[in-house]
Amino acid sequence: MKVLTHRLWHTIKGSLGQFLGMAVIIAVGISLYIGITTAFFNLGQSQEAFYKDNNFADYYFYVVRAPESIIRQVEAVPGVTLVTGRIQKDIPVFKDNQERATVRLTSYPLPIENEVNSIQLLDGRLFSEYPADGGIEVLVDPGYFDANKLAFGDTINIVAENKKYPVKVVGTATGPEFTYIMKDASNMVPDYETFGIMMVPHNQSQELFNLPGQVNQVIVQLAPGADIDQAVKAIKDILAPYGNLASFPRKDQLSHAALDAELSGLDAISGFLPLIFLSIAAGIQFVILRRMIKTQRTQIGIMKAIGFDNRQIIFHFSSYAIMVCVVGATAGIVFGIFMASVFSDMYAMFFNLPQAIGGINYEVILYSLMLSLGVGVLAGFTASRPILSISPAESMRSLPPSKSSRSLLENLPGFWNKLSSSWKMAFRTISRNRLRLLLTMAGIVSAVALLIVSMFTNDAVDYMMDQHFNQESSYDYMLHFNQPVKESELLNISRLEGVELIEGIFSLPVRVHYNSRTSEDLLMGINPSNTLKHPAKENGVVIPVPDEGVIISRKSAERLGLKVGDAVQVETLLGMGQAHYADIKITAINYQLFGNESYVSLQQANKILNESNLLTGAVMKVDSVYASYIESELSDMTGINSIVSRQKERDNIMSLMDSMIYMVSTMIMFSVILGFVIIYNSVVMSFNERKRELASLLTIGFTRKEVSSIMWKETIPQAIPSILLGLPAGRLLAELYFGSVEFDMWYMPVIIYPSSYVLAALGGLVFVLLGQWVAGRGIQKLDIIELSKNMD
Repeated sequence: MKVLTHRLWHTIKGSLGQFLGMAVIIAVGISLYIGITTAFFNLGQSQEAFYKDNNFADYYFYVVRAPESIIRQVEAVPGVTLVTGRIQKDIPVFKDNQERATVRLTSYPLPIENEVNSIQLLDGRLFSEYPADGGIEVLVDPGYFDANKLAFGDTINIVAENKKYPVKVVGTATGPEFTYIMKDASNMVPDYETFGIMMVPHNQSQELFNLPGQVNQVIVQLAPGADIDQAVKAIKDILAPYGNLASFPRKDQLSHAALDAELSGLDAISGFLPLIFLSIAAGIQFVILRRMIKTQRTQIGIMKAIGFDNRQIIFHFSSYAIMVCVVGATAGIVFGIFMASVFSDMYAMFFNLPQAIGGINYEVILYSLMLSLGVGVLAGFTASRPILSISPAESMRSLPPSKSSRSLLENLPGFWNKLSSSWKMAFRTISRNRLRLLLTMAGIVSAVALLIVSMFTNDAVDYMMDQHFNQESSYDYMLHFNQPVKESELLNISRLEGVELIEGIFSLPVRVHYNSRTSEDLLMGINPSNTLKHPAKENGVVIPVPDEGVIISRKSAERLGLKVGDAVQVETLLGMGQAHYADIKITAINYQLFGNESYVSLQQANKILNESNLLTGAVMKVDSVYASYIESELSDMTGINSIVSRQKERDNIMSLMDSMIYMVSTMIMFSVILGFVIIYNSVVMSFNERKRELASLLTIGFTRKEVSSIMWKETIPQAIPSILLGLPAGRLLAELYFGSVEFDMWYMPVIIYPSSYVLAALGGLVFVLLGQWVAGRGIQKLDIIELSKNMD
């Protein structure tokens, strides 16, 4: 066996370029597998531990107001294991610089440990129910704390029930419902400067909102295997007298939905992306080993003649593929651990998970070793099967020429006869190696498809930004009032210097009923003549708002199985007064890219409530010169709950996109590596098989440049069609990926700009030219005399 070991090292040294090329593909596949799978595993483990430690709610119920005694009735419902009643409201905050922000004030009974959605203290100390100074102590989320440059002991001025209250910041904390902090589904990216979480003792919140002994939210945990539908129905019946405004399961909670969507995306991509690289690596190894066995037929016969059996020889040749995988896996593990660390750091930036989301996953590393070795063993042993049929005596003779097959182009004599001799040689060589042709084309198609997928992310985000900020909405500021006001109240705001246009809106939370099914939704009432905010179709075309009827949100349409022409019943969940019901016909489906809103006319929104000329907010277009002045003036108006700057929202999204540059750049780099190695191996295999033939051409007068052009002509017919096929394949891959991942908070269409197709095609040409050039340098080193000797 020592002889075979020496021979293996000699073989590796003699084909070092191909060996390293295949090892690189294995390394890329394994590093992607380890990096993405480890990030998925660590993020999922951190999520699960955080949820468990802090009793994350299984179901949320919002009411207008209910006595705390109702908690005991909910606890008695079969299947309910834990219940917490609390108060949660969005309230304005006045900053020292006169800017305005909004905080989601959430109350917590003390002690917190055994409550649903408890919190984890990160820094500072826990608040007190009855502070010594008689004030109010609060905790805030770390993002808001850092973005607003707060310090422990600082005072924040909040507005509750139209009164200003100073509260003292004593610490930072987070909870399972605050892993990704968004104000609502229309805000894709957290804006910590203008929106945060404020945590306060339950008794203090009752005083702030004048709700003694009452709650406006009930959250529950359910036992595993419990009849959820039955339990939810029973709880709704209990809460019905207190105005059950909304109820939804954990999967619809915004923070969890964002984190879950990210996990789903990682899970999907960790499956198919490494598989592409490993499958191609296995195919290349199969072809190379088959070629080795064919060219070393005589040596195999000699090995059998001197006593080596089939098992030993097959293992010897398979060891080549296994060594490729060992080297590739080793490099892939090192780089994969680095990638996992980078990905973990990225997720730490966006998700408030106190438990560490980094670390090395040894189970994934073990699986990656098994996977890579499995690829080597499969390629090695399947490629080595012809060894069984080689006998020592027969192997001493030259292998008879294989049956010649005509090229497909030879069936077109009109075209074939016009080709030069070098082109005919190229096409015949290609047709004789059809397995290699298919493998090379598959590799190039995969590489170009990955380039398309990489560029698609940038195109889709750019399209979403353009549609959302230039087509669906063109306002500069969106205002939300503390309570509905008459349309005439906008006159005071419109008189501010620099206000160019102001349009009223009515945000009406509703429950949509259809065929015994329900879905919570938000009706956005706007005037049909409004120009600053619109619903849109899938292609971004604006949908006119009808005087009568509803443009239903994509989310509600999918949940309830709605289509245009159906009639639904809406139940208002405004939180004041009694609920109102109305039957409305669906006129269109809203596919807006951010958020999930349904649209009705402003008149119809008022009609549902039996009111007229009421507004809950407004959108404004202003002269940029006066933007700071207008913001300052609006911040002084206590009736305004929040002020959303469209420019800040856009900047926040762009900051998120900046972090994706690393992921996209890595994908492009890996795609180029894959394409380069495919071309390099294909050209080297062809060159090694035809050294004597090429040397003969040099002998009869061909120049090295002319011989090199023959090799180029073999590559071009394989590369150009593959690059062209890779473009639609990339689009299909993007559609398959996003078809497997659901995003409730935004809708990402598969948009690929023509420029991206051009860049991907150019990228394909680059790695084809580079691979051909590197592999073709051997022609310059051909030894005509040595190769012309009779080797038989």
